[in-house]
Amino acid sequence: MSRVAQGLMLSVTLLAGGSAEAVGKLQLAAYLGPGCDGRDRVHGFEQWQGRKLDKVVDFLDAGSWQAMESTAKWVAHCWQAWSGRLVVSVPMLPIDSNSTLELAARGEYDDHMRKVAERLVAGGLGDVVIRLGWEFNAAWFPWSALKEPRLYVAAYRRFVGVMRGVKGASFRFDWCSALGVGVASPEPAYPGDDVVDFIGADVYNVNYLPPDVMPQQRWLALRDGAFGLQWHKRFAAAHGKPMSYPEWGTGTRPDGHGGGDDPIFMAGMIQWIKTNEIEYHSYWDYRAPDYDARLSDGRQPASAALYLKAFGGGR
Repeated sequence: MSRVAQGLMLSVTLLAGGSAEAVGKLQLAAYLGPGCDGRDRVHGFEQWQGRKLDKVVDFLDAGSWQAMESTAKWVAHCWQAWSGRLVVSVPMLPIDSNSTLELAARGEYDDHMRKVAERLVAGGLGDVVIRLGWEFNAAWFPWSALKEPRLYVAAYRRFVGVMRGVKGASFRFDWCSALGVGVASPEPAYPGDDVVDFIGADVYNVNYLPPDVMPQQRWLALRDGAFGLQWHKRFAAAHGKPMSYPEWGTGTRPDGHGGGDDPIFMAGMIQWIKTNEIEYHSYWDYRAPDYDARLSDGRQPASAALYLKAFGGGR
C-alpha cells in the first residue's frame, strides 16, 4: 500500500475525531513568507491548491521596538491591495536584553504598541486578527510565560487595551499557544474572555519520542496528550471561543526531529480540522531556518496529495 493510500485509510479509521464535517465556513489560510515576499507567492500558491485563500498570516519584526513599528507599516503596505484578510502576529516584547514582561505590565511600552496599532490602522488593516505574544507556553520567545504567567497576563491585557483604544481599530485577538507532546500548560497564562476572541494553537509535526514509536502512536499522543488537540478543544469550549490553528505543518528540522513527509500526521490534522468547529487554519508553506514545511514545491508528495484532496479546489 502506498503512503498516500495509507494516510487516506487512516484518516477514516484510526484517526477518528468525528464522523461528519463541522458546521460553518472554515476559513483557509497560509503563511507564505514575510510581507511583500509572502504577497508575491499568493498567486502561485492559489494556483497550486486550486482555490483562493481566505486569510494569510504574517509577522512583525521582533528585533527591536522600532523594527516592530516599522514592519507594521511595511506589512500594511504589502497587503493593502490584497482582497483577503490578515492575521498579524505581534510580538509582545522585542528580542533584546532590556524589555521585560514586568515593565510591559506597568505600561512602559504602551507608546510602542500604540504606534504599531496606529500604523496598521493607517495602512487599512484596522480590522485584522492580532496574534499577540504567541507560543508563550514555551521558552524560545522573550515573552515566555513559563516563569511568571501573571506578568504575561497583565501585559497581554494592557496591550489589548492600548490597541483597542486606537481610533479606527476593530482588532480581534487570537491567544495562541504552542501545542504538542511535552509542552507546558497554557492555562495559567489565559488573560480572560474579555480580551480573547479566538483560542489558537500552533501544531507542528515534531517528534522527540523514541525511534521505535510508530507514526500512528505519535499522532495519537499529539491528539490525546495532556496539552494536545483534545485539550485545546475542551479549553476553547469551556470559554465559549472559536478554535484556530494559525500555524501548522509537517516537514524537516535541522536537528532531525521534524516528521517529514508524513501522511499519518497530515491525515490526522485534516480530519481534526474538518470535524471540529474551527474558525480558520493556516498551513506553514514556507522554508524557515528552524522548520521547512513547504508542500507546494513537490518535495512532500504524500502529504501534499492529502492536503489538496481535503482543501484544494478539486475536493
